[in-house]
Amino acid sequence: MDAFLSDDLAPAFWTPDLQIEDSRWQPHVPFAFWLAAAARPRRLVELGTGRGVSYAAFCEAAARVGIDAQFCAIDDWGDDRATGFLGDDAFNDFRDFHDRRYSRFSTLKRCAPETASPDFADGSIDLLHIDGARADDAAGDSFAAWRSRLSSRGLLLLHGTRLRDGETRVGRLFAEWRERAPHFEFTHGDGLGLVCAGPEAPEVIAALCRLQAADGDIFRARFEFLGARWSERSIALNLIRQFDDDIQSFRPRDQITRLPIRTRFARSILKTLDDPLRHFRKGRRSAR
Repeated sequence: MDAFLSDDLAPAFWTPDLQIEDSRWQPHVPFAFWLAAAARPRRLVELGTGRGVSYAAFCEAAARVGIDAQFCAIDDWGDDRATGFLGDDAFNDFRDFHDRRYSRFSTLKRCAPETASPDFADGSIDLLHIDGARADDAAGDSFAAWRSRLSSRGLLLLHGTRLRDGETRVGRLFAEWRERAPHFEFTHGDGLGLVCAGPEAPEVIAALCRLQAADGDIFRARFEFLGARWSERSIALNLIRQFDDDIQSFRPRDQITRLPIRTRFARSILKTLDDPLRHFRKGRRSAR
């Protein structure tokens, strides 16, 4: 029973402050919480932040656990017409969210991620996250400069290892590291690869990367299940917001009569998703 009651497990059940319905990173938020709390990086750098779901999770974990750290998110926050991403809007929204909560230990740097390595000393970064959807170029030729910035405890986290069947710079970089360092990969949510790049990586992370195939599949499946919950919850929240907006606007009478019913349906989904977590937290408080 001790394993079920361990505080080490708690981060996987935290509720994220930032939830965005169509974020490709949302399914990995429980692992981001657990990773930051377990590894306790003194300096974390993220390349390719976008709307900030992954970076907010790392910052939230640092704040909750009380890590004495310096974090930095780097992105040019440029527009992406293919996905409809509006860089200025995303940057301003996330900056407002970020500065109210994490500015004490975290900074946002707006520039091309592949050009920012000179701002960091060699051996200074404990956790480097590269998001292939926003900063795939940083996993290419320019990665050599970032490699020297990793500390002896350094961890490399690569999102997008399964995009286009791994035929991206992030996918190829992870394939290279798999040949020479302990690693672990989640195959859901576009793929997320973790590498113990430094020789003195935290033991709990090294142990994860040493898991045998069957145990690795169990760990992978459990975090995929937890991540799916947050993806579903974000969708339900978005439905509620849409329904509430519709109710406030002028609609034909037959549509208006249906909207409250759909809103109650979405809220019932939220209750179904939230009740088990609420009981878990209540049990943890009683145990203390």
